[in-house]
Amino acid sequence: MLVVESVSKRYGSGTKAKEVLRAINLTVGEGEIVGLVGESGSGKSTLTRVIMQLEAPDDGTILFNGSLVTRQSRKAFYKGCQLIFQNASAALNPLWTVREILMEPLRNKEGDRDAHIRRMLGKVKLTEAHLHRRPSELSGGERQRVNLLRSILVEPKLLVCDEIISSLDRLIQKEIIDLLIELNRETGMALLFIAHDLQAVAYMCDRLYVMNNGEIVDESVKVEGRFDFTHPYSVRLFGAEFRRG
Repeated sequence: MLVVESVSKRYGSGTKAKEVLRAINLTVGEGEIVGLVGESGSGKSTLTRVIMQLEAPDDGTILFNGSLVTRQSRKAFYKGCQLIFQNASAALNPLWTVREILMEPLRNKEGDRDAHIRRMLGKVKLTEAHLHRRPSELSGGERQRVNLLRSILVEPKLLVCDEIISSLDRLIQKEIIDLLIELNRETGMALLFIAHDLQAVAYMCDRLYVMNNGEIVDESVKVEGRFDFTHPYSVRLFGAEFRRG
């Protein structure tokens, strides 16, 4: 479904240019839950922006369902691929009610948009009472659920989650993760889950990429509930995390 081929990204020019992504190759198949992990500064967020066409790659290509994704084709791409931002508060208009926020992505949808929203509320464990509130009247977990619902209202085939649980407490983190797993099982929607929380990605993902200094250094498929890594960085990273856990 999503194919990232040899993508590189540099900031600056000449001798001062800094390469933040180097020949990235990554795929997400239909219905997969794929994780991308790495420490802060590894390039995860830059890669997210490039995938979502918020920034252009300097080299390489991005394909979605076999078609080249470019800034000119973003509109069609966003029908099938949606992004959830890390900061739910910043992503929601503070002056709008939840209903107004949810109506915005449906502005071109035919039929009863209110009925569609009401049908979808239960999928993210929200009620009709939430529709009349503004973001400031919601808890952190509720704001992220609204953020999630806004993204899935257009029924994408792929959802890109960029550090969406990092600002939530552990209990709410698990609720959001379990909700994403449930949506994946119910709808077949694929997930690219980007995080530095190793325990979270190990719990929810089927396949995992490890990123370090702008490169994908390892890839592993979950077998019998666990991942095995070959690159020394990955072994060290996950070994340290699970010794602490």
